[in-house]
Amino acid sequence: MTTESAQGQARPSRASRYGCSACIIAVTILFSVPAIAADDAKADKERRAADSLPLPPVTPQQLSPAEQYCSSIVDAAAAAQIAQQTSNLEKARKELAERVAILDAKTAELKSWVKKREDFTAHATDSLVEIYSKMKPDAAASQLTAMDELTAAAITSKLSPKASSLVLAEMDATKASRLTAIIAGAGEVATKLESMANAQHQ
Repeated sequence: MTTESAQGQARPSRASRYGCSACIIAVTILFSVPAIAADDAKADKERRAADSLPLPPVTPQQLSPAEQYCSSIVDAAAAAQIAQQTSNLEKARKELAERVAILDAKTAELKSWVKKREDFTAHATDSLVEIYSKMKPDAAASQLTAMDELTAAAITSKLSPKASSLVLAEMDATKASRLTAIIAGAGEVATKLESMANAQHQ
């Protein structure tokens, strides 16, 4: 027997070496599987034990006395504010309605005075005024005294100041006084119309 053949018989073959390694790994896995399973079971047991523990009680947030007071009155304050605003709005609405009613009354009164003024001036047409302005004062006074006082006053008011003063001087004092009062009343109507128009623009 040669030296090389003797060494080949003493050295294990490559296949036998691989076989031994596989056996060692298999044995290792075989022994480690129960250990891993045991670890998993232990972890699961600990997790379930932790889940079964009661949770710590939740302590409500402690508020200071001032915060408790503010919290208790905040709703009441909001309700009071809304009630106050509602009351103010209702008061403003009533005031506006009263102002509108006053304005309507003033407008109706203004229309009434305008109609009175138009009725008064309608009695003295331009042709009548021209006729009486060319008459002698005593003749004009006589005719104006005979007609209704509103028409006579309207005509007299449209005459020139010089002509109207001469006509009134020829009239009975009582008649002339009444015509003058009517003319003055017409002037008051004009003044009142002007004042009401100014009030409407304010």
